[in-house]
Amino acid sequence: MKTPKIIFLLLIVAATAFAFTKPLQEVTIKIATNCDHFDVCETGKTRLEKELTLTSGIKKVSIDSKLMTVTVKYNAKRISPDKIRKVIAQAGYDADDVKADPKGVEELDECCKKK
Repeated sequence: MKTPKIIFLLLIVAATAFAFTKPLQEVTIKIATNCDHFDVCETGKTRLEKELTLTSGIKKVSIDSKLMTVTVKYNAKRISPDKIRKVIAQAGYDADDVKADPKGVEELDECCKKK
């Protein structure tokens, strides 16, 4: 008789946990670079993906180098779109209306520096 009670209790706990979890949010951010080989550049796509992926709350990063956009899936409880833009800016790229951090720009190859 204990088994049905345990299963019922586990179902209630799982349903409650599911009800309180917030699904991932998604934001697309426009970036700026002059690099014509951004996909393979050492300080281009790879570096930006790494910076974003290592940021707490970011679950998935997709960069479209033709449109120069970054699409990020993130946990809204841990990070906001404004903070994501700040991470991109610290990596040396403009992120929508947030200007690139000069320290981040200095670390980029010449080809990736916005002119």
